[in-house]
Amino acid sequence: MITKMNFLWEGIRGILKPIDELVSADALTRKILFQLADSKTIETALMLFRNNISGRERRTVCVSTQVGCAMGCRFCATGQRGFERDLSTDEIIAQILYFEPGFEAGIIKPKARYVTNVVFMGMGEPLANYENVRQSIAVINDSRGLGLGVHQVTLSTVGLVPQIKSIAAEKLQFELAVSFHAANNELRDRLVPINKKYPLSDLISACKEYTDSTRRGVYFEYALFDGINDSLKDAKALVALLGGTKCSVNLIQGNTILPEFRPTPREQALLFQKRLITSGICTMLRVSRGNDIESGCGQLKSRRPK
Repeated sequence: MITKMNFLWEGIRGILKPIDELVSADALTRKILFQLADSKTIETALMLFRNNISGRERRTVCVSTQVGCAMGCRFCATGQRGFERDLSTDEIIAQILYFEPGFEAGIIKPKARYVTNVVFMGMGEPLANYENVRQSIAVINDSRGLGLGVHQVTLSTVGLVPQIKSIAAEKLQFELAVSFHAANNELRDRLVPINKKYPLSDLISACKEYTDSTRRGVYFEYALFDGINDSLKDAKALVALLGGTKCSVNLIQGNTILPEFRPTPREQALLFQKRLITSGICTMLRVSRGNDIESGCGQLKSRRPK
């Protein structure tokens, strides 16, 4: 287990072997295919964002926490390949450090780091690998580690209720994002099968416990699919469900993993967003990044280089 920055070089350098790299057409997203010591593979992405007003650049690493995933979400490429194993704390942290200039030579300068943000939104369900993810966030937060704070780290989960309650009690600095995608159990059962075990009422209750305990809001991630979950009726149901919850909603046009899942047209996505905003729910319509290299939402998977 890693506890201090001194161990980040000697203990991790070489633990991941990069075997393929793809760069998006706009050069704002890089996707690395890593081979692990047991020859299994994972994908990790680096995304660049620039504030048009301040000119400040945000450099975000999207890390994987498992080889594959057991959650089986219908619209996710990772979930369609099944689960192989959890990643260790070292393997998670190594994905971040790979993008630090000088890492391989062991000369990272703590006050001149390249990575500004980390999101646990890659392959796997982070809270299903609870202990290793918990330790990883502790290292990321620690001033002796990566020194990133609450607004620089995001953990995304499909909604493992017991683990949400447990992590609310941890003294960790991160923002919680919940992959929602539907406002009724019948549809969410189909899109996110774990909903059958932890239905929406239980999930919302756990999220409220989290906000009460941490004093932080929750981000609800909602991928919009044409004709499936993007109607104004769906928006109205979402408003009713989230009433009284300290939250924001992040909308994104979904990606086509299976033929039945087509991204909602932007015009409809804007109408959906407007319905939520006029009902008092803070809502962002995010731009999907790296789709041309299959690095967008739900597109990461284990593979071999072509």
